[in-house]
Amino acid sequence: MLSQIEGKYIYTFLKVYEYRNISKASSVLGFSQSSITNHIQLVEQMAGAKLFERMIHGVVPTEQGEIFAKYAYRFMKLAQEMKDEIQGIRNTIKVKALESFCVTQFSEPLVGFLEQHPRLEIELTTAFQQHIVDEVLQQKVDVGIVPFHPHIAKLKYTPIVQEKFVFVCSSAIALEELMSNELRVIGFGNHCMYQSLTDKRLTELGKTHYRNITYTSLEMIKQTVLGGAGIALMPESAIKQELDTGRLQTIELGEPIWIEHGVIEHASAKRNANTALFKQYIVDYFEKEGGHVSIY
Repeated sequence: MLSQIEGKYIYTFLKVYEYRNISKASSVLGFSQSSITNHIQLVEQMAGAKLFERMIHGVVPTEQGEIFAKYAYRFMKLAQEMKDEIQGIRNTIKVKALESFCVTQFSEPLVGFLEQHPRLEIELTTAFQQHIVDEVLQQKVDVGIVPFHPHIAKLKYTPIVQEKFVFVCSSAIALEELMSNELRVIGFGNHCMYQSLTDKRLTELGKTHYRNITYTSLEMIKQTVLGGAGIALMPESAIKQELDTGRLQTIELGEPIWIEHGVIEHASAKRNANTALFKQYIVDYFEKEGGHVSIY
């Protein structure tokens, strides 16, 4: 079956699968939309099945398309591993972590690692927990850093650091006034597990009527809270200066919340030496900092 098709067609399929849109895939790949469509048709002929349903605003994978994608990712990864082995170990390590973790915990160890290993590169992207888990499972990234143990057999989890989270609001607004009116909770939205923790804590305290306001970055959340728009659950390390200067105040909504971050990697994947080196550096860094206190 593979003798009937070129690797670039599989790569095209995966980009359409990821973007769910032929136009976006065309822009990324530099092919015309008609070429993209032709590639997909060739892949579908080779697979003997329809892999996408064409919709008004894009495409949606069929059940057969989802199955094909699973094996297409494996095919591309094996091709990359073969190239790496022939040409030497690749020097780029793909890492995915939460934006808030990158801001509060990750910059210093990253800089330290790159200073020690100047020939290596880190491709760092951010996402929420489930997306990070999915990409490690699909072996799109080498290492993920997540705030909760995923408890998935195919993933190896190594705890590295516990981080204290506190509820805060602006000191310029009377806390009683803020909590008595329609409460607004500033956060990353329903895809973020921090939001789930907030919902759980407020429900336990009998606070069920509130409105969520969603932002995409920790800095935007902090600035909105400083402006008096509502409350937020934030890493204490990210707002230390604001707490010390009295611009923000903590809110007593039960005990502080401790979250343990850990490194995840595919349990059965063959790691190259650079990925193993990076993971060990990160684990050792946080252990030296005294951050790893396992709660499992």
